[in-house]
Amino acid sequence: MNFSEFERIVKSRRSVRKWKQDPIPDEVLKKAIELATWAPNGGNHQNWHFTVVKRPNTIVKMADAVQSVVDKMAEWPECADCREDIDRSQKNASFFRNAAACVAVFVGQYQSGIDKVLVPRECIDDQARLIRECRGFAPTAIQSAAAAVTTMLLSLHCMGLGAVWLGAPLVAKNQIENILSAPENMGLVCLVAVGHPDETPTKDRRPVDEVLTFV
Repeated sequence: MNFSEFERIVKSRRSVRKWKQDPIPDEVLKKAIELATWAPNGGNHQNWHFTVVKRPNTIVKMADAVQSVVDKMAEWPECADCREDIDRSQKNASFFRNAAACVAVFVGQYQSGIDKVLVPRECIDDQARLIRECRGFAPTAIQSAAAAVTTMLLSLHCMGLGAVWLGAPLVAKNQIENILSAPENMGLVCLVAVGHPDETPTKDRRPVDEVLTFV
């Protein structure tokens, strides 16, 4: 593959939220996840697990769990100041119930050598506590999962599928983990809903010069 082809793939990928009802072969999903496991990750611990959900009733259970939580939140008086945003969230909370498959991404905690030093030190040293707070802003385990999901999304796109990265279902994190019998000592970080696309999103990106600084 030349660079122009790679650029085309990256720039043509979009988040797809509407799908046809055609099933996806297991081999296709497995290949996308296999490629995801080649993503960079903390210490090469590869401390992740991917659960592919294809049973419609299980996907619906997860969607219902998310919708239930969001509906409850919409009743809170604190929502009054952002009613429009909450209404939109409530409307879109469980659209992934129509996906042909959902990939639940789980990760375990990753503790580097630096973390092993900081954890016992932070209770007696303000500098150590500050360093821990800085590292906690972007945990290595989450960065590892994000790299894997990015690779997965590009792989699915290359295979003609449409997918969307979903963090919103974490409002029902515990319920989804119970539904899927989450791997021991691992937590859900996101869902990837996927299917044969039934829409062609066209959202663009800001010019790179608006988000780039050379120093």
